[in-house]
Amino acid sequence: MKWNMKTDGIYMRALAAAGFSVDDIDYVMCTHLHVDHVGWNTRLENGRWVPTFPNARYIFAKNEFDFWTELHAKAPMATFSDSVLPVIEARRAEIVSNDFAIGDHARILPTPGHTPGHVAFAFGRGRDTAVVSGDLMHSPLQARYPELSPPFDVDQAQAAATRRNFLERYCDTDTLCCTAHFPSPSTGKIRRWGDGFSCEAVAAS
Repeated sequence: MKWNMKTDGIYMRALAAAGFSVDDIDYVMCTHLHVDHVGWNTRLENGRWVPTFPNARYIFAKNEFDFWTELHAKAPMATFSDSVLPVIEARRAEIVSNDFAIGDHARILPTPGHTPGHVAFAFGRGRDTAVVSGDLMHSPLQARYPELSPPFDVDQAQAAATRRNFLERYCDTDTLCCTAHFPSPSTGKIRRWGDGFSCEAVAAS
């Protein structure tokens, strides 16, 4: 599947079906900068890639942005060129440290390993009501066996340790874990299962 250089409008039509337009979005929060997580950052307009959400602030974690900037300088990457740099050039990006928060409702949770600067985003006032885990886990099997790391984790040992710490943190709480790659429904609550965990499916309301 092609994740970047998208011109088909599917994402915008889905957004419209939910009652929103691209102008309504205030924040775009990127857990990391892999192609399947940034490909809709931009859209083609008059032959140029421009931010899809013209009024939004795009949140990039500094460690993550620096990592891909260095790689791009050594060997230019199409994804970075069309899905990240246009956001920078349009001055819609905010390169943030790991203490970034939006008021007392949203904050970064560093979760390195899949990529060096990978982050999760926690939401809720006074407690983590929900957390978007990004690519911390790709499969429910990694909840049961947190030490399973796929080859595309940049640092497999760190990813495994981060995953277990994350699961311990939210185990047996009411925090809704919103995953990126689990089968639908992709939201659930973390529960202990032997020496591992499970993500008990909960349909988002």
